[in-house]
Amino acid sequence: MSFEDKSFSLFKSFPHPVFLITPDGTVLEANPCFVETYFSRDGEICGKNIYELTAAELHAPDFAAKRKANVDSVVSTGKHLIVDDEFVEGGIFRSSIYPVKSQDGTVVSVLIIVHDVTEQVETEQKARHTEHIFKALFDAVPGSVFILDDECLMISCNRYAFDFFGDWKGEIRNNNICHLVFSEDRPLLKKLLTDLIETGHEQADELRMHIHEDRNSFNWFSIHARKAVIDNRNYLVLVCLDIHQIKTSELRLFEYKKWLTKTMEAGNAGVWDWNIVTNDGMWSNKLWELFGIEKLPGLYPTFELWESTIHPDDREIMVESVKRAISLLADLSIEYRTLRPDGSCRWIFETAKPVYDKHGEVKRYCGIAIDITDQKKFENEITLIRERFDMLLEKLHIGLFHTSLKDNSTIRTIEHARIFGYDNLESDWSFDKFLEHIVDEERERVRDALLKFISNCKDFTIDFHIRKASGEIRKLWTSGSFICDDHGKPTHIVGIVQDTTDRQVGVLVEISTKNRDMMSGGAWG
Repeated sequence: MSFEDKSFSLFKSFPHPVFLITPDGTVLEANPCFVETYFSRDGEICGKNIYELTAAELHAPDFAAKRKANVDSVVSTGKHLIVDDEFVEGGIFRSSIYPVKSQDGTVVSVLIIVHDVTEQVETEQKARHTEHIFKALFDAVPGSVFILDDECLMISCNRYAFDFFGDWKGEIRNNNICHLVFSEDRPLLKKLLTDLIETGHEQADELRMHIHEDRNSFNWFSIHARKAVIDNRNYLVLVCLDIHQIKTSELRLFEYKKWLTKTMEAGNAGVWDWNIVTNDGMWSNKLWELFGIEKLPGLYPTFELWESTIHPDDREIMVESVKRAISLLADLSIEYRTLRPDGSCRWIFETAKPVYDKHGEVKRYCGIAIDITDQKKFENEITLIRERFDMLLEKLHIGLFHTSLKDNSTIRTIEHARIFGYDNLESDWSFDKFLEHIVDEERERVRDALLKFISNCKDFTIDFHIRKASGEIRKLWTSGSFICDDHGKPTHIVGIVQDTTDRQVGVLVEISTKNRDMMSGGAWG
């Protein structure tokens, strides 16, 4: 920076304190603002040492020493320096220290400009405080929040998203949100974001996304996206809510409905349409038949007519269910009993969906109803057969178990628990718990055999001795088979276990009796 003393006249009327010193601190020039602000005596400081003046007249020796260190740094490096100083009396002053060099690059003097930045710093501190509050609230949102720019590249995400999705190969830091989305759903995400940018309307959809580092599995998420305009630039905010359990249940329900629909097509199914605004409706002929109502002139299908067909014990809860679904514009799926005019009772299943018009409003529901009385009877018969089967196993002292190979959780009958010495099913049961009951000398043999059967996916039969919860030693026999998924991978073990101790004792008694008779006959022979 080339600077001549006569150029200092530019700073004479400068509204901020400005002064020029030699490298050792001697004041060469000072504008009136500097003198009036700090010394109140015009023309008396030139030629004096600024550090001595500061220490003596301003009673600030520490500040003088700090200022000297700053100037020495600028002189030695030849680079300008900006420092903030906070005084006890209040106020924050920012000093911009510039080296003034000769033509050969030697620092011959130092120019210092002082600004009162108290309000500016306070504003900055408030802004930082507001930013910290915003970030804290941002991280407190109980869902994954992503902020994207107008090119759909990620700018930031909250802590919840970072912890939930992880930072697999730096994808979050590299702003590549598409890599978090299941490959088949990426076109859907791109369309959702494109529509949001073009229309500005809030968008929502359901997508599959990878979590943590598992690229082979995914969770279902409900994606809600909005556009925000800041400084004439578009930003997108994505809120991702984990709906995996709900979606899985919905998919299972969908499969059930699909199966049920096929059954309806071949069975007693009726179709209906209902205007929720005018209460006008339409029933197919089969629906009148299902409800046992004669279709007479002047009798029209309404909500009240349908309500009258419901069994009194089911009526209140069914009416409330329908009203609640309508208030939420949700799909409808209900089961209830009808009471026909002839006094007979039938089970009805109904499923329905809201119908959206061209304006995006719902004024109608369309659905289907089917008589599932026979199905209910079949379910009751299955339950009865299972209860009888369980009772038969209990009478034969045979315990039944069903074990998951994924988490080793086990479902077992009460007789299974009793065989191992427990009076109820409250005690936890697992493969390790099973091995704990086996006597020490046989435990390793049984464990190795079972693991071998599991690895080879072969049915097994094993006998062994256990120590019951009471400490009693018993001999058991167990047999099991594997249940596999659609790919042939074993997922569960189903088997039985039986106490054979008494049978073994009976055999030994019988052998002992025969030997005794033989010895007795020989002796008398």
